[in-house]
Amino acid sequence: MSGGAMALRIRACVKTHPGLRRTNNEDSGFIGRRLFLVADGMGGHDFGEVASAIVARTVAYLDDHLSMFGPERDICGAVEFADQRLARAIENNPSLSGMGTTLTAMLIHHDTIALTNVGDSRAYVLRDREMIQLTHDDTYVQMLADKGWLDPKLIPQHPQRSVLLRVLRGGDDGTTAEVSLHHAEPGDRYLLCSDGLSDYVAGDAIHKVLAGTKHAGKAIDKLIALALKAGAPDNVTCVVGDVVDDDERPGDGEFVGSAQELGEGAIEAAEQKVAEAKAAGYLKTA
Repeated sequence: MSGGAMALRIRACVKTHPGLRRTNNEDSGFIGRRLFLVADGMGGHDFGEVASAIVARTVAYLDDHLSMFGPERDICGAVEFADQRLARAIENNPSLSGMGTTLTAMLIHHDTIALTNVGDSRAYVLRDREMIQLTHDDTYVQMLADKGWLDPKLIPQHPQRSVLLRVLRGGDDGTTAEVSLHHAEPGDRYLLCSDGLSDYVAGDAIHKVLAGTKHAGKAIDKLIALALKAGAPDNVTCVVGDVVDDDERPGDGEFVGSAQELGEGAIEAAEQKVAEAKAAGYLKTA
């Protein structure tokens, strides 16, 4: 091990809930030995679940296939490849145009975490009982706040708070993975979540749960319960992971949401959804 870096790992749990107003779940989540992610799909006719599943399944390949070039380059390459897979799916079936997904993913290597974010799914870290938001929302209202044109306190009530400026959609709009590196310490707790949590549960309430609940799975249960209490109009997906320095062997990787339901056959599922939408008259037949 170079540089005397500690061989840390993350003991994590992932859960998802469709919410109270949705019949389908367009979120995907994954926890593995090294890689952890949340993706929130969007697009008509349930195509958002296809986008998040394709991206989650593609990026999760990293969990067992690190290169010699380091976590930053690995995660950048995985996101680029996932976007290319979306592009190919849309090229082969233009009816999928408009589908896309957010992605927040982190990869731990020794004591370094490489974190990438596209869209408004978030990552937080709890260290010494202080919670810090590590990601920056790629939204229209956040851009207004950054420029000083909108009071940040007004973001939760703004009618355009869900308008995204960056998203993975298989296009040629120049969207690339922006990666930040973070030093991990034993005792750190990380939260990755879709906006189904962060849009409807206040930061103080999230902080209280993360700091006051020992078990990661129980913390997620409490966070989802808070989202449901707030009405849960959107899908809710959370990953909570604790940094540890023990030698216990991590379990197998686990998918939830669309990535679990559609599996490796997300593109085939998309083709079936297109056929069903055309048969129902929702899409024009060429």
